[in-house]
Amino acid sequence: MKINLLNNILVGFFTVVISASCSMIKNVEEGKVVKVLNEKKLLDSIKEYELDIQWLKARGNASITINNEAPQEIDLNIRSKTDSLIWLNVSKFKKRIFRGEFKKDSVKMVIEYPEKLFFKGSVANLENDLNLSIPYALIEDLLMGRSYLKHLEDKFILQVKNNEYHLHSHRKRKTKRITNNKTKKSVDYIYQSWIDPFTFKCKRINIIFPASSSEININYKNWKKINNQYFPMDIELIISNLELAYNLLINYKNVKFDLPQKFPFKSIDNKYQSIKFND
Repeated sequence: MKINLLNNILVGFFTVVISASCSMIKNVEEGKVVKVLNEKKLLDSIKEYELDIQWLKARGNASITINNEAPQEIDLNIRSKTDSLIWLNVSKFKKRIFRGEFKKDSVKMVIEYPEKLFFKGSVANLENDLNLSIPYALIEDLLMGRSYLKHLEDKFILQVKNNEYHLHSHRKRKTKRITNNKTKKSVDYIYQSWIDPFTFKCKRINIIFPASSSEININYKNWKKINNQYFPMDIELIISNLELAYNLLINYKNVKFDLPQKFPFKSIDNKYQSIKFND
């Protein structure tokens, strides 16, 4: 029941950390001059152009690799209401294998195949069991293709490199000291992002959570326009800690915004067995 079935749960859990998005944003033309902005002006521009929706409905497919094992191909059905709920169905060969409901402080996850198993509990307990730090706000911002910057209070270091704005919370030497446990003061996270200087869309994100030795890398690609807003149809997500590594490639086929959704979740009866991650 342990590893193989746990993978099904993790497929669902980490799929949530992603998502969505339908005309293309063209790549920056070579030779085009990047305007030098200060940190405040850049952050204001990023916030101005970030996605502003209340509802999301998205379907697509994904490939997930866990610890260099053979990739698993899955189909995704995601619905969400901003600042409230994320709902997920995962299927394979048209057979549902996982369903989940994620809120700010609680999680319900059900494995439908090959065995009927479930987890129901707090986000804090799940993070502790998996030894991964994934704040709900981060999950939601990634789902919306946002930068997560509005939730961070740091003064960022701003550089222009390779025709991109590069924002980071700590300099390279300080980051190395933190990750090697050579600093006296604890740090909740180390954040980096790379911003397109003409669209102000976030292209890549790297976040390290030193306390759990976990790291998240996101690459947003293939931006398209839906309802006058741009979103990445292709996303690569890499999540790792000291024991596990996940590589998730998402390709979204159908995305809709601001259509009120229902979030059906069939009750968990006595056919399902509770999962204890640490058993």
